[in-house]
Amino acid sequence: MPKPERIAAILVAAGRGLRAGTGGPKQYRSIGGKTVIFRAMEAFCSHPQIFAVQPVLNPDDTAVFNAAVGALRYQPPANGGATRQASVHAGLEALASQKPDVVLIHDAARPFVSAALISRAIEAASRTGSAGRNRKRRSDARARAAARRANAAGVPVRGDSRRSSPRGARRPQRFHR
Repeated sequence: MPKPERIAAILVAAGRGLRAGTGGPKQYRSIGGKTVIFRAMEAFCSHPQIFAVQPVLNPDDTAVFNAAVGALRYQPPANGGATRQASVHAGLEALASQKPDVVLIHDAARPFVSAALISRAIEAASRTGSAGRNRKRRSDARARAAARRANAAGVPVRGDSRRSSPRGARRPQRFHR
């Protein structure tokens, strides 16, 4: 598969974060003095291989989004839908005219993505053309450890998320055009 030249990222931020409890959507909460969405977007905005970062927001969050992301460079936000799938679709539609070769899709509520992980995702997309294996089962112990780390970072996690089998998502997802 040829090496992709035009790589874009969609950051999905339209969710309400209801399982995270009170305090508003988790992507706008602060960890270590920076918002979760700023930390997530910064990695993509500063990555040398990414030419466009497309945020997808709940239309009610425009003001809080603008305050949260500061001076990062990104495309005009697209309005999200009622589901993650609809929000991703809105992001893809917003990027269509720019004709990216690869699109990375990342949840804005996941702040600890690294440049190295982004580079590996791009490399995997150039090798395989798609996301490959993105999710794996998490043991209850791993889920509890993740909740403890989030709590220690100032992000409250309430008890059981009511999901029958916890899964650790490998993000960002990536797809070749």
